[in-house]
Amino acid sequence: MKPVPIRIRKIVRSCSHLAVGAGFSCLLAGCYSSFNQIDDKVAALLDDSTGSARGDAVPAPQSWANSQLSNGTMDTPDPPTFNPSGPSLSYESDPNDNIDDVIERLDALEKGAESGQTITLAQALDWATQHGREYQYQEEDYVISCLRLLMERHLWGPRLFDTVGFDFDANGDDGLYESSMGIVNEFTVTQRLPYGGEVSAQYLASFAKTLQDSINDGSLDSISSGTIVLGAQIPLLRDAGPIAQENLIQAERDLTYAARRFEDFRRRYFFEIVRDYLDLLVQRQAIGNGETSVQLYQKLAEKERALYKAGRGTLTAAALAENSALQQQAQQASRWESYRLAVDQFKVKINWPLEDRVKIHKVAFAIEPPEVSPNDALVSGLSRRLDLQTRRDRVVDVERRLRNSRNQLLPDLDLTSSIAIPSEVDEDGSSSFVPEIGGTDFNLGIGLGIPLDREIEKLKVREVQVILERNRIQLSQDIDEAAVQIRAAIRDIDANLFALDLEKRGVEIAKLNIESIELNPDNVDINTQLNAINSLRSAENGRARAFRNLQVSIIEYLLYTGQLRIRANGMMETLPGMKMKPTEDLSYGDAPA
Repeated sequence: MKPVPIRIRKIVRSCSHLAVGAGFSCLLAGCYSSFNQIDDKVAALLDDSTGSARGDAVPAPQSWANSQLSNGTMDTPDPPTFNPSGPSLSYESDPNDNIDDVIERLDALEKGAESGQTITLAQALDWATQHGREYQYQEEDYVISCLRLLMERHLWGPRLFDTVGFDFDANGDDGLYESSMGIVNEFTVTQRLPYGGEVSAQYLASFAKTLQDSINDGSLDSISSGTIVLGAQIPLLRDAGPIAQENLIQAERDLTYAARRFEDFRRRYFFEIVRDYLDLLVQRQAIGNGETSVQLYQKLAEKERALYKAGRGTLTAAALAENSALQQQAQQASRWESYRLAVDQFKVKINWPLEDRVKIHKVAFAIEPPEVSPNDALVSGLSRRLDLQTRRDRVVDVERRLRNSRNQLLPDLDLTSSIAIPSEVDEDGSSSFVPEIGGTDFNLGIGLGIPLDREIEKLKVREVQVILERNRIQLSQDIDEAAVQIRAAIRDIDANLFALDLEKRGVEIAKLNIESIELNPDNVDINTQLNAINSLRSAENGRARAFRNLQVSIIEYLLYTGQLRIRANGMMETLPGMKMKPTEDLSYGDAPA
């Protein structure tokens, strides 16, 4: 072979030194994709997977957890506990039991409960989708599935490794030491194969220098060499085929499941917020009805007191009316307290600042009941349910696991090969980084592992078979439970329609009873008048609850049949043919102005 000119050899050596220096620079600077690039990949993958699942909202993480944690306590084995002793605490008793002062304080709390910013249902839903803790948790769970897929995909791309090692060696001989140092740079590229195995390309560069030579004769020559190694390892039986991509396949499918789960959560989240909002309106309606009752009771107490003073009534009737009025005030205070607690719990659910005073807007929506064919609703609902689709696909996952477990019973039959190209040896016996094609070494081998012990693998097959049967049973149960939910939702709509009609009739009857009493109050005893007031309040409260139950059952029907669609702002999408209008009286009355 024709010798390589010295000038070219020096150039090759210089380039090799630069390559090693570049390796050090990459190591120090971090030759990896920046986090901005990772975030772009996450956003693109989330957008793609959400579109595949026909979702309407794509998670968009605005920030990541700060890596600067509380270092002061993070590594402390015994974190401090604050728990003061009993004697260090204090408790002040309030001996004031004046009922007028208590009523005054309750009235002040009632006035404070109706101050602050007014929240509509649309505002609550929009806020919840942006700030709700539960919503954020589900978004992050979706993002984690995306990150896991990106990690798995990265393993199936070309992977680069560069390792630099420094070695110093001193060998003693009768008090004299022969010292040398060496630097080894190992650069490797690996690539997994789709149906099992891996190919790799490796470049091994080494530098060795004897220190005594440099001290004695000032020599700066080093012993250097470079070797190119190409290798491959391919399984032919065990671990060969689609089983090689098991982790990647499962990660891809898990992202689809995460997209469905997130979309299904958004629908349930809407249902829960609307249900809680309607509960608040029902409670507020009961408070309004209670205020009317308080006024009627007070008016009745004043009348009975005047009749008693005029000698036309009895002390018993006056005392009973007075006591009933006070009881109604106490009940009204209790209703206010329950309402305030419910408002605070609602703020916690949507992550509204607790310290902010809010008022719940009185306007809700009234959806007209659908015309439903039970059989059609059942068949179409079971096919649309996202959770059932995921459950069916989970069964397929276990079936794939069973196939892969059976693959592990096969013998190990692996094909290995390697090609090593050493560096050229100069005329003086030293090596360089110039490859010597003529000195290439080839190696091809095949290994057979006889399956003498596959007991654990056989047990694994049986285990997966049991898991598969259990998943099939669970799928059957989930389908039956979903069918029960759909049928129950259809029946609830009819039952709540009937209940709402009865409650409307009850309100009209109670109003007629009050009007008849007001026309001839002197001929009606005190107990009849009190019962009439209670009947009107109960009928109005019942009408509000019946309307709430009907609206909840309609949304529940849409949810259980897979027809509920939620926009990106958290509001429900109006389906073709759906009739919906705003309402303030929690009934199908005239829409509010």
